[in-house]
Parts: sequence; C-alpha cells; structure tokens
Amino acid sequence: MTALRNICAVGCVVVVLAGCGAKPIPVSGTVTREGRPLPAGYVTFEPDAASGTTGPGATAAVDDGVFSLPADHTLTPGKYLVRIGPPLLGSGADKKLAATTFKPWETTVEIPAGGGSLTFDVPVTP
Repeated sequence: MTALRNICAVGCVVVVLAGCGAKPIPVSGTVTREGRPLPAGYVTFEPDAASGTTGPGATAAVDDGVFSLPADHTLTPGKYLVRIGPPLLGSGADKKLAATTFKPWETTVEIPAGGGSLTFDVPVTP
C-alpha cells in the first residue's frame, strides 16, 4: 500500500511540474491598412488544429496600429489563423473607424517558440 501511495505522489508531482513549463509567449505587432496604422480594431489568434497547433487562442485590441497580447495569455508555438477586424459597434473605439469600416480579414501566421513582433497589412477590397 505504501508503494502505491509513493507512486501516486510521484505521479502528482510530475503532472504539476509539467503544467509549470507552459510560459506565455509574448506576441505583439502592428496593423496597417492602405499603408497607414489601423486606428482601431482587433486581432484574434486561433490555433490551426489541422497543422497540429493546440492550446488556447487569444484576442488583442488594435489601437493606432499597435497590438499586444495580454501578459497572462499563453500561445503555444505553431500556426494560427489570424482574424483582423474593425472594433465592435458600441465599443467606443468604433468612432475612429467610421469612415474606413471593413469586413474582417483572415490570414495565417507561424508563432515561433520565442514569440515576437508581427506585422499585418490589411488589404483594401473593392
């Protein structure tokens, strides 16, 4: 019985330590449209399960062309579907885009293990 308790205790320690290895990957960057910083909007990162990327996604606000994921969000290295769109109506930030509203745009990106700064240029569609 003591051996079984020891095995269970070691197993619990291994599980806890394995969970401690996940560190937030810092991701930030810039978003432009027509060569100018996007005044306001959002950037969403969705793991691309088809490529084997798992884990949570994340969303960050774009303000004057700059975004940064909150420090407490964790992205695992891998491929992500990225959606960039205007701010939601009624958010207050939607007034910055009144004259330049656009449909959400999608692209893919590879997030390296060390994170980094990303640059997106939202195309203007007719």
